[in-house]
Amino acid sequence: MTLPVEVRLKEIYDQLPPSERALGDLIIDFPGVLATHPISELAERANTSNAAATRLIKRLGYKNVQELRKQVREARESGAPRYLNTFAPGGEGFKSNVQQHLESEIQNLIQSFDALNERTVAAVVDCLKAANSVWIVGFGNSHMPALYLRQQLIQLRDRVEALPRPGQALAKDLSGLTAKDMMIVIGFRRRNEMRYRLLEYAKSIGTPSLYITDHSEGNTKGLSDWAIRCHVQSTSLFDSYISGYSILNFIAASLADRLGREASKRLSQAEKIHTFLGGD
Repeated sequence: MTLPVEVRLKEIYDQLPPSERALGDLIIDFPGVLATHPISELAERANTSNAAATRLIKRLGYKNVQELRKQVREARESGAPRYLNTFAPGGEGFKSNVQQHLESEIQNLIQSFDALNERTVAAVVDCLKAANSVWIVGFGNSHMPALYLRQQLIQLRDRVEALPRPGQALAKDLSGLTAKDMMIVIGFRRRNEMRYRLLEYAKSIGTPSLYITDHSEGNTKGLSDWAIRCHVQSTSLFDSYISGYSILNFIAASLADRLGREASKRLSQAEKIHTFLGGD
């Protein structure tokens, strides 16, 4: 079975008896809950029976609920947005929903920084200081964090680029990459093979590399010189990248501390130019 469960449900929806259709409606709206809630609880929420839930699973072509849950977990881990959603909060009120959101964000921050390795950060900062050029790559949802990191680093040092550029081929931009540079690949969810190939290419020519990803990534051993994982799970349809941005901010701030007076002089010069140009 390769079709997503909600697609298969829509194909047979008209054939379903009322007892199974009630659960089918819930799954179509919130397919991700199949990985987070027992099927008995879902049947209760749909006001149907466990027997109806079992019949529906068989009708969909799954051997058992474990096979169905496995497919849904894989979809959630890949970052498929609809599979990240849980039940609509609505019923508990605005303040309760805000509280749940904040608690989730705080946990993402705590877990991400708890896992941050001091020696890794120190080595990354040393490399950022010494590299001739820093190339930051991010596709899809990871492109904005790449731009953010570039914006922070360019205030501290020269030759920092974010890729891909609009309308430009990566191969042309990276044709001058050397072992004296540094590559940072940001890959939150929806990871494509290009990210791994870029890290592989960097390794092949001796370019130090950092891979920043999320907790759903598999084994990162051997992909890069350093790897940092961020927790991005949220209570809604969308991933939360607050921990990713915070760690990027921390890395940039650590570089500023490492550069000391050199960073201060560059920032002062930027302010002079800003004033000269009449910036607000």
